[in-house]
Amino acid sequence: MAELSALGHSAVTTDLAHFGEGLSAAEYGEAVAAELSEPRVDVVVVHSGCGLLLPAIASATAARLQVYLAAFIPKGSSSLMDEFNDNALAVFNSDWIGVDPVGDHRAADRFLFHDCSPEVSEWAFTTLRLFVPELVYAERLPLAASIPAMSVVPDSDRTLRSEWMIEASRQRLGVAPVVIPGGHCPHMSRPTELALLLDSAMQSA
Repeated sequence: MAELSALGHSAVTTDLAHFGEGLSAAEYGEAVAAELSEPRVDVVVVHSGCGLLLPAIASATAARLQVYLAAFIPKGSSSLMDEFNDNALAVFNSDWIGVDPVGDHRAADRFLFHDCSPEVSEWAFTTLRLFVPELVYAERLPLAASIPAMSVVPDSDRTLRSEWMIEASRQRLGVAPVVIPGGHCPHMSRPTELALLLDSAMQSA
């Protein structure tokens, strides 16, 4: 947030876990919108599995741009669990499946923060939250096709497969992904570079 503020942007973060884990995607979108002081936002950025919630949140907040950051992109005709059961290894790196980085610092370093400095990794570990919205995982979620989308894909992601995110960006969103160096959490490992990338996207939106 400091990097975005330095570029003249006002950023707001939302801890989705405090809404609980039993809502539908549409209900999470409504909950996020209700928490904002303004009725709309310019850009919504989501990370990782919360890509499932991006269409609902972007729609509920009347966003001008939605950004998938190292994120799962929903298909619409199938749920996350459908895709996992069909071919989990097409979406996820095999070593990542079943890992709990929230309770295991070494796992967090290996899969999430491997390209962070030790100091950043120590701090980043304290920010992890367990969030398992099982209803959302089972939903067949449509995209918010009327809102322009951007997909940022780290080329060395150890959780979601980078090649899957690249192909999903093209096939599902109809956009060329922005491929950047590094692992699953560029907001931790490369905050300045990411802020500059988002600033450029905001100016073009």
